[in-house]
Amino acid sequence: MEILQPILLWGLLGLSIPLAIHLWNGKKGKNMAWAAMAWLSEQENQSSKSIRLDQILILCLRMALLVIFVLLLSQWVIKSWDISESKKVVHLVAPDRQVFEEFRFELDQANEREEQVIWLEGGLSEISEEPKAAWFTSTEIQNALNELEGNISELNLYLPNSGKYLSQGMLISPIQPKIHLAKTVSVHVQNTQVEIDSAKILELGEEGVLVSKPNSASLKPNVSLKQVGFSLGNLEKVEKDNVRAGFNSISQVMGIYFIEGSPEDAQVIFNRGKLDTVESGKLYFFTETVGFPESKNVSFIPSKLDFESSEMLQSGHFPEFLLRKLIGFAGVYPLDTKVSENQVASRFLVSGEKTSERKSGFDILLVGLFVLLFGAERYMSFQRGV
Repeated sequence: MEILQPILLWGLLGLSIPLAIHLWNGKKGKNMAWAAMAWLSEQENQSSKSIRLDQILILCLRMALLVIFVLLLSQWVIKSWDISESKKVVHLVAPDRQVFEEFRFELDQANEREEQVIWLEGGLSEISEEPKAAWFTSTEIQNALNELEGNISELNLYLPNSGKYLSQGMLISPIQPKIHLAKTVSVHVQNTQVEIDSAKILELGEEGVLVSKPNSASLKPNVSLKQVGFSLGNLEKVEKDNVRAGFNSISQVMGIYFIEGSPEDAQVIFNRGKLDTVESGKLYFFTETVGFPESKNVSFIPSKLDFESSEMLQSGHFPEFLLRKLIGFAGVYPLDTKVSENQVASRFLVSGEKTSERKSGFDILLVGLFVLLFGAERYMSFQRGV
């Protein structure tokens, strides 16, 4: 048994109200002589010295109604009386062979219990023996969570031990998930060299830091950032100046050349608010926009890009933010790093939209009893004129 709102039990103190009213009405009145009193019979002139039984019954009914009302508000939960709709247990598995093999035993047991076991991707396809080899992202995780339906009592996520798929923002889940991480870091082949001009390349070092190296004929980087065009859209003048300063800092440190131009020719586009059309070959930054972007090449910046509103500008991390998004869009990602279950769990927010629709048999009993007693109390009060 559990009480969800125990503080409301203080409402039981209200039982003293009908009791006090009853005692007040039943107290002995003061005798006052009046002219015609001598004409009354002795029986009519006698005051009642006893409390009538029907008045006590009405008092008990009213006090019982108050008790039932307080119990309903305090939400008593008795599991044996729970008649809620059937809940389901969901297992979302990252489309990664290492994760699939490591948790195969747990997934087989879940299938035997007829629990839902599906891939952690858009479409929520049923589990199969051949997981996809493609690396998945936080966008795909969010899309899968958005497609979950029904009354979910338990949500299990089976993920690689890697920080690559975790975005800087939060993930929205119908309930708080249980995180199951693979023991080792998944290794995926990726391009780590970026050509910035004919004599220089950027390479991801062993510590995951971009370093500048001389270009040579033996190196064949397939990502080029020789010249990056950008457009500042409808940003205010101070915001445009801050973005230009950020690109200038990257250019001085990394040697990447940026040029401002029209949205048609730019590879990086800034705009206040969302645009109706997003091209896959361009990188977008939408300011004063909150939420979770549906595309990998879109980033939301919740505030204006001025020093009064933006924490990135205040801390000096804005150029680093731009560079990380730019090289990620170009296909260069940080090296895999291990993460803890607590780190992953902290990235999830529970949505209040999908709430449990539990129906308690105890609540139904209390409502029925309340209606019955209320009807009885009204009937007796009407008959007695109380």
